Amino acid sequence: MFILFSRTEMLQEFIIFVVGTGQIPSNRKMDNTGKKRKRSDCLECGEPIRYGRTDKKFCSEECKNRYHNQLANNYLKLHSKIMHTLDKNHRILAHCLANGLSSVSLGDAIQWGFNPDFVTGVDRNRLRPEYRCFDIKYLRSETTLYHISKIEDTP
Repeated sequence: MFILFSRTEMLQEFIIFVVGTGQIPSNRKMDNTGKKRKRSDCLECGEPIRYGRTDKKFCSEECKNRYHNQLANNYLKLHSKIMHTLDKNHRILAHCLANGLSSVSLGDAIQWGFNPDFVTGVDRNRLRPEYRCFDIKYLRSETTLYHISKIEDTP
């Protein structure tokens, strides 16, 4: 007596025989250990992702766009804040140069809005580090900004 099996049934029987688990493994639903992957939650709204790939990060295009727009907006805000602080430092140093000051108390500069943590460059080739804010350079001690001068253009 002959028993006819469909191609799918034969393949299933073969896999069951070879693997010995009684289940057909599927690469889409299982990880490397053979366990089912857990679906994650949307990175933007936190709702569970109900359909699509198991490594999907967003539940919809709206959430994906909102998430990436927020990242870009945060970057622009941070960039703007840093540039504002550097510009303020440059204006304070330029004001000192315009008034003929080559040194100023760090406390006074901080009172005027100077932030010593923001510089555009540091030259460490000298005995003391030489700080730069765009086209103005200066040396700094614990209490004083001194040798404030413009950086000369070298041809």
